[in-house]
Amino acid sequence: MAVAAVQAATQAAQSARNAPLRARAKSVPADLVTDADARAEHAAAEIIRAARPDDAIVGEEGTSDAGTTGRRWYLDGIDGTVAFANRFPGGWCSAVALVDDDGPLVSAVHDPLGELYAAARGEGATCNGEPLAIRTGRTLEQAHVALFLRQDRLVQPGVRANGHAIMDRAGLFRHAGPGTLELAWIAAGRLDAWIQPSTDPWDWHPGALLVTEAGGATRVVQRETRWHVAGPSSLVDALVALLT
Repeated sequence: MAVAAVQAATQAAQSARNAPLRARAKSVPADLVTDADARAEHAAAEIIRAARPDDAIVGEEGTSDAGTTGRRWYLDGIDGTVAFANRFPGGWCSAVALVDDDGPLVSAVHDPLGELYAAARGEGATCNGEPLAIRTGRTLEQAHVALFLRQDRLVQPGVRANGHAIMDRAGLFRHAGPGTLELAWIAAGRLDAWIQPSTDPWDWHPGALLVTEAGGATRVVQRETRWHVAGPSSLVDALVALLT
């Protein structure tokens, strides 16, 4: 069902590209939303409602079904709206995750360029049906780290100083795509580690489960600001040690 939901979201988003997108800023100028975001989220929500009508659903663009089961779906119809709004062929994805009291239970992420990621707790992670495994054996000084520091995050307590500390230590920084896809690429062994401040649950849970089921570690750390970190356990430990 998670796979069906992200595929429906991606299809809705691609169909909406034929109409005016009406891109507009939300919190800061670099935080965009389009009419397609809501359409993609609605398409995913409809799949889930049909199959699991009693589960809670929370979406980035306002979907909010209370639910009665204690299980909650997080939806991101378009993660990477800046790339989508600027009509990049890729650089965005659709993502869903089901969370219970123990954390993420299942997730799916669909890259419109042809990669479908899926994971279930205790059952591993896959891309197009092939099992995933993280890359290990690199020190932080050798690592390729995904880091996201938008204007509204940089003004949060400690973020700018911690960002400098991370940049002084890591081997290479990349912001190659939306956070969810970067987490998927860690699970696929293409990036080494991932760190962001104040990550929203729909941007964290889908990819975080991919990482853990591919053999990695994820951690949420509260300092002056809350940080989310993912990668091999050794790199997660090294990044967390830099946070003040």
